Amino acid sequence: MKAERCLFCALGAAETRDHVPPRSFFPAKLPPSTRLITVPCCNGCHKVSQATDAILRNLFISVTETESSQHVKEGLAGKRDRSFDRNRAEFMRLLRLVQRVEVKTPAGIFLRKDLAFNFDVSIVHAFVERTCRAILWEEFRLPYFVGTFGWRMNVDLGDLVYAGLAKFGRVRKVHDVFAYGVTVPKDGAPSWVVLNFYGSLEIFARVNW
Repeated sequence: MKAERCLFCALGAAETRDHVPPRSFFPAKLPPSTRLITVPCCNGCHKVSQATDAILRNLFISVTETESSQHVKEGLAGKRDRSFDRNRAEFMRLLRLVQRVEVKTPAGIFLRKDLAFNFDVSIVHAFVERTCRAILWEEFRLPYFVGTFGWRMNVDLGDLVYAGLAKFGRVRKVHDVFAYGVTVPKDGAPSWVVLNFYGSLEIFARVNW
């Protein structure tokens, strides 16, 4: 099935293709067998996504969960730091996502105040929607649809959820950097999507039609 319209807005013609996740999320050199996800989109949406690719990459590799990843330590962190040296505005964009939080024990006992990145921002919400749409296109050739995209980060899903995705949905490892699972779309039921970045940062999304 060929998409005649942009996967992200359905308004523009599918003039180009977009990598999801962005190519900048991955190491400079990839095995020849690596098949990245590319989706049809208009030039307008492509420019919008390109404008946020760097800040999203910098955010995703700068958190505790991913900083120990081999690909982050051996390449992507250096690329991020060089981008800061070349353009201080990139560092300031990342810094604006830092917020003060309260650190508590699992029982709710306050320990201290600390700094953490805020993922509850518009560019991350747009990225989750973009990635979910790309996966639904990749696996089921679903074109643009009107829907809502709710998500949470690093939810303990349990082994049964992953077993269910493997048995009744689709699971794919694109690279050590990115893997996903998605349920088969059904009328009247939401689609569930699991996005895993760098083996340790996970987003669990619900797509309502």
